[in-house]
Amino acid sequence: MEIFHAVLLFTVISIGFVILGELFVPPNEGFDDSGKPIVSFWSSFASPRSDIGPTQEDKSYIRDPRYFNDYTDVGRLSLKYDFCRMLAPVDDEKNLFFACALAGTDYMDSAKFRTPSVSDGFRISKDDYMRDINGTGRNSYCRILPYGKHEDYQPVCNYALDTGFNFREVVDSDPPEHIVTLIDLYEGCVMWLRFATDMDDYVNKVNIKLAGNMTIDETPSNTITQGLSFNGSNQYVRIFDTPSLSLGMKFPMRSIRAWSVWVYFEEFTNNAKIFDFGNGSANCNVTLGILGRGDAGCASNKLQEIICDQTSTIPGCPSGAQPVEEVSPQELMKTSDGNVNEFSCPKAASYARELKHASAKKEEVNTSGIKNSATLLYEVWELSSRKMSLKLNNAIPIKEWTQIVVTVTNDDSFRPNMAIFINSKPMMSKDSGYLPTTGTMTNCYLGKSNWTNQTSQYANKDALFKGKIFDFRAYTKRLDEGFIDRSYDWGKDKLALK
Repeated sequence: MEIFHAVLLFTVISIGFVILGELFVPPNEGFDDSGKPIVSFWSSFASPRSDIGPTQEDKSYIRDPRYFNDYTDVGRLSLKYDFCRMLAPVDDEKNLFFACALAGTDYMDSAKFRTPSVSDGFRISKDDYMRDINGTGRNSYCRILPYGKHEDYQPVCNYALDTGFNFREVVDSDPPEHIVTLIDLYEGCVMWLRFATDMDDYVNKVNIKLAGNMTIDETPSNTITQGLSFNGSNQYVRIFDTPSLSLGMKFPMRSIRAWSVWVYFEEFTNNAKIFDFGNGSANCNVTLGILGRGDAGCASNKLQEIICDQTSTIPGCPSGAQPVEEVSPQELMKTSDGNVNEFSCPKAASYARELKHASAKKEEVNTSGIKNSATLLYEVWELSSRKMSLKLNNAIPIKEWTQIVVTVTNDDSFRPNMAIFINSKPMMSKDSGYLPTTGTMTNCYLGKSNWTNQTSQYANKDALFKGKIFDFRAYTKRLDEGFIDRSYDWGKDKLALK
């Protein structure tokens, strides 16, 4: 009997040491090569499911891995052994809900611990995450959504309870850093087409219609975003928010104060437009694109190329005659803003031009015929009158991702000052600029000009854009330099730029 008591005492003491070890010396958590968590001795009594995981799913459901798709803790095990993801029934693919396959429930209903469905009023967003927001040991399901009286974007969560997620939404007061960054970018945004893993508007105000069988890589495992590609032949995007394909019902176009977009030109097609919003050609347009087929540049001078092995006496840029775009007097008068702004005549210059110093050093010559940069062109029209035309020479490089921001710089509601930023750097400013002049526009395109079918004896028609577009946004507020810097850093991270 004494031996039995001794064995019993030893067993109790051993179990006590195991419990203390689990409490004060955390197990070596991690993931094996298959992506499943490493299970310790004590936690093996409630191990992760073997039938549901990163590469396995219940055949009754379709998973959307662009939402949160990972192991977490909703069962209060102090270990991330519950696999949570966004699902939809196979016969109702748009009726999404969020569910967790709990540890230790192998081959039971993997979607029993869940939220309501979208059809029941559950709101979803791809900017989602999981965190223990109330200190109960269970991770709540959170995402960025419009919330409150003014519909400001906030990190909204549903608590994890014993049997599922609470339907009531609460605000996370201490969200992760990357969510804080996104909330900042949402402020004042009325259109956000990221073109990363989908073609959705992240503020849910506009829809798009694609031309030319356009597609995008919807695989979230590809962490480097490629943007949406345009072939320059028959592909473009039409943006609308009404059944008639016009834009301006959810927000008036005249309320837009800033545009932001990343662009990659594969080729400088003639007068290619990054976007052109209007009611046709020369009818209340707001356009952003390039001028002609790119800038000629000094290095394309053929005579200089012939004698480049000698010390050249031919004037180089900025001295001497330079190649310029051929423009008729009629077109020049039409495209200038001399009929809009007050004309001022500067006095004759009384100083010499600063010319490039003569040098015997051989300069690199571009013999390929490829133009390496293009002039950026931003215009605002009121009916058929061009009210503002901003041109920024050599602003857009070819085959290189470039962020462009056009924004007001003060709060004047009628003639605000304007600025253009390239890769977060201020490059151009204009006093007393112009905003979009109408509330609704019928022909709003990405990658296509409203002048595509217009020709003249002086110039070829506008061509479709050839390249890629990423992170296209419109704001009803002015964007300051700090905001533009943060936006630029966010985009660089998504594009994996150095």
